[in-house]
Amino acid sequence: MSGTSGSKRRLGWWWLWTGLGILLVSAVLAAVFLPLAVVRWLEGADFRRIASQQLSSLLKTEGELEPLEWSSFNVYSAGFRSRPEAAGPWLWNLQEVRTEISPRLLLDRILRFPEITIDTLTLSPGTRPQALPESVEGAPPPKPGSAELFREVQVGKVEVGSFSVKPCPASQGWGAKDLKISLRPAKQSADLEFQGGEISAPLAWVGVLQIVSAKVRYADPTVYLTALDARSSQGGGLQASGEYTPGKVPQARGRINWEKWSLPGGKIGLGLFEIPAKVSGDFVLQELRDGGAVGQGQVNLVEARLEPGKGSETVLGLLAALTGEPRLRGCPLTTARAQWSMQPGIYDIQRIEAEAPGLLRALGQARITGNKVTGQILLGLEKGLGAKVNALTGGECFRREENGYLVEPVSLYGTLDRPQNDLQAKLTAAMARTAVRTGAQILENAAGSQGGDAAKAAGQILNSLFAPPGR
Repeated sequence: MSGTSGSKRRLGWWWLWTGLGILLVSAVLAAVFLPLAVVRWLEGADFRRIASQQLSSLLKTEGELEPLEWSSFNVYSAGFRSRPEAAGPWLWNLQEVRTEISPRLLLDRILRFPEITIDTLTLSPGTRPQALPESVEGAPPPKPGSAELFREVQVGKVEVGSFSVKPCPASQGWGAKDLKISLRPAKQSADLEFQGGEISAPLAWVGVLQIVSAKVRYADPTVYLTALDARSSQGGGLQASGEYTPGKVPQARGRINWEKWSLPGGKIGLGLFEIPAKVSGDFVLQELRDGGAVGQGQVNLVEARLEPGKGSETVLGLLAALTGEPRLRGCPLTTARAQWSMQPGIYDIQRIEAEAPGLLRALGQARITGNKVTGQILLGLEKGLGAKVNALTGGECFRREENGYLVEPVSLYGTLDRPQNDLQAKLTAAMARTAVRTGAQILENAAGSQGGDAAKAAGQILNSLFAPPGR
């Protein structure tokens, strides 16, 4: 009995060691051949089809990955490109894509990318922007079971070396060039950081923004701009924050602050005069209404200077010629500010204030509807200068005194590219009636003993305005 039991014990140990040996050999063979089999499958067309489908679904397009090159679990592709006729709002072009795939993908069927780097990413508007692909059209059906290979796709971080999109209707006129992007996606949300590069805006006063840094958070369906720091090519600074929720009735709100920003064209004046300046101020976006913005803000003109317009044909140029006052041909403004609001297609400038103390002051409001300009300005001249103009016009202009100025109401009208006012015509008409009534001598008398040049200039203006046409 003891011999039989010993034989059984030795046989048990033999089977145990045999089993362990088989397991060890299997493990060695698996370690040698399984990675080769996995890499061969990952390099194959079936895996590339699955990856193309996943990426197309994520980007709401239809496209294909270039062939994949594997080194262990590191993978490289020359890029991904949407098909030219792909449905969806955007056509995508990704170049030089590199990543690493977690080796656990065959165990838990979760496709993990700790980090994806993309050298360049370019967006262009889709040819069928209203159509969103529910499935990738034209793609060969995957082998049975392949479509369900991955339960989930997880991406830790995406780094884009250069992102670009040209301004177009699909981007509502916005564009980007050479932006560096860092993206950390999660379920129903994503965090983005931008550095360097440029953003071009559809707003003339914004122009091209040189991005210092920006942080954006997306929490489906809302986009939050948590911080933006940008510069203009002329050195002005801009900061912004806000949020946007798309939908049938899009919702948005936010705030923009800018400092020493260049004016479009460098000057402002509405046909009365011109003010070269830079602008500081803020704007609060309250809502979107019928596709347009609604909000209000204020501006302060920095380094502002009062000047006549091109060719001195503006009211300021005429007043400078009539009075002989050299400061009306160019002087600093100590006050130049306005409060304004906007709604779709309409800009309301509720309060305009501009003053060069002891010389000139302008108070009023204006409205810009499309390209049309209307408004009222109360223009004041220093009392002595106003009295000169009053005398030259036979007492018809600058009659009322207010806070040391003689003031004249001015109506604005016309268009943004050709703004007009009623004061210039009023001045010339009043002067013509005065000249006819009293003769040219009144010009010299009104100008005073030191005003010979002014009288001469006024006479030249009258002659050019009212002389009979040459034959």
